[in-house]
Amino acid sequence: SLKMTRKKRQKRQIIPGLAFSNETVLRPADEKERMIRELADSDATLNICLTNDFAFKTAFRNKKALTGLLSALLDMDPGQIADLEFPDTFVRGDYPEDREGILDIKVHLNSQKKINLEMQLLSFPYWEERSLFYLCRMFLEDIKKGEGYRMLEECIHISILGFHLEQADRFYERVRLMKESGKVYSDKLGLRMLYLNQLEKASEEEKQTDIYRWAKLISAKDWEVLTNMAKTNEYMEAAVDELEEINRDKGLRYEYLCREMRESDEATIREYYTELGRKSGRKEGEDYFVQLTSRLLQDSRTDDLLRATGDEAFRNCLYQEYG
Repeated sequence: SLKMTRKKRQKRQIIPGLAFSNETVLRPADEKERMIRELADSDATLNICLTNDFAFKTAFRNKKALTGLLSALLDMDPGQIADLEFPDTFVRGDYPEDREGILDIKVHLNSQKKINLEMQLLSFPYWEERSLFYLCRMFLEDIKKGEGYRMLEECIHISILGFHLEQADRFYERVRLMKESGKVYSDKLGLRMLYLNQLEKASEEEKQTDIYRWAKLISAKDWEVLTNMAKTNEYMEAAVDELEEINRDKGLRYEYLCREMRESDEATIREYYTELGRKSGRKEGEDYFVQLTSRLLQDSRTDDLLRATGDEAFRNCLYQEYG
């Protein structure tokens, strides 16, 4: 694929991309489609952000970019990462609706470790329990009947979050399975938590780390900031090169903008139903749920109905889905 040199990137004019407001989100679907198509087909340089899940997943399917990110998150020298495999299939534009904007990249590292990398910007209830569930499922998914437990590989679940968790008191945390004495019980299970909304609390010492610099790159909202950071690190440059390719290709630009619109839709809908709940009171909320229950049962979505009873965020997404 075509790659722009640092020199060419530096000379390129930066034109602000599309910012979706609440007014934009509430426009008719055909008008939003027209806006997206026009911008995708234009010569404007989009202000691409890595917090867009299409951009993130596209950038970090690049093995060099992912090597740099994982080396920082896992405290490894990049030279120690000899092989990265993606056991899942990734088709551009394929984002199942039940993922609720959660980005998921699975990686097999050096044929020894399994990594699940997820990013979630909007508040998600019981995230701690969810991350434990997926960590344990990943730990068990490859063992076959009759095999010994020795075959179980080390598994690490990495969460990149843009919302507040009560226990978060620093921007990056490591979680391990420990005994009461403080000694490690097992290295086979681990979690990493990167809180993008805690970056301002980083100490001066933490700001000198690769983890902090990657977090700044991921959370950057300005295209010029991204491209300037790419000049300082070859692995970041590989990630930004992939974003440059999105900017050059009208089809990829369209997919990026569709994801940007969807994320704005989700945020707006959540705000809307939160406010509606405050104004309408309990009775109307119960009426909504009765209607939703009926529709889910008609569609044989009993698992979704069970989840909706205790998961407000998921319930609101279903309200949006069924109009």
